[in-house]
Amino acid sequence: MQYHDSLTIADLIRHIGLEHERTCILEDKSGKLYGVVSQGDLLKAIWNGHELITPIDKVLNPNPIFISSETSDLEKEALKLFTKYGVLLIPVIDKTRKIQKIISIRKIMSEKYDIQ
Repeated sequence: MQYHDSLTIADLIRHIGLEHERTCILEDKSGKLYGVVSQGDLLKAIWNGHELITPIDKVLNPNPIFISSETSDLEKEALKLFTKYGVLLIPVIDKTRKIQKIISIRKIMSEKYDIQ
């Protein structure tokens, strides 16, 4: 999802619901990784008194877990990070932080075990 400074908690709740993912990876206008917001981040923000109109900058993680596009075995590295951190999506970025792809634990598992 492309970041812009008018994004709110409500916008990301809507996006996460429509995409059926528990995480939203935000990129800037040039396609570079801007940050990540999880469903848990949104729930914590609301629990802590933030309103739905709160700008997303107040709750996003500007330094998320990622994999370098130069990594030789992306799937193996992703599985390590999924296990270690419990995340569900991991962006793969180049040296300039431009997002090359997004790896999903759901997709890896469905392909590996032929789950539909």
